[in-house]
Amino acid sequence: MIGCALDAWMMVPGWVRGKTTPAQTDLKLDSIVAHVDHVCQLAGDAEHVGIGSDLDGAFGFEQTPQDVRSIADLANLAGLLRDRGFAEENIGAVMHGNFIRFLQGALP
Repeated sequence: MIGCALDAWMMVPGWVRGKTTPAQTDLKLDSIVAHVDHVCQLAGDAEHVGIGSDLDGAFGFEQTPQDVRSIADLANLAGLLRDRGFAEENIGAVMHGNFIRFLQGALP
């Protein structure tokens, strides 16, 4: 499983923590969707990628995509995946299903 991160320093080449801001980049949720799509192309399907948001309280909006203002904004990824041509079953897999399947298989 690969979790696509939303932490800008992982997504924007040349990002400097404490200096670069989201407004200085083109990082938006669509950038994350492009990353998800790239992983799917490499893996050959949508069964090995999920949203690894990194929104666990370690940082604030200073390192998130421009269009993420709360955890609720992650729901917008589903529509962006749909717009990119992802089937509904693959959207559900990326949004939550793949990690659930992985954890069910890995945990006792």
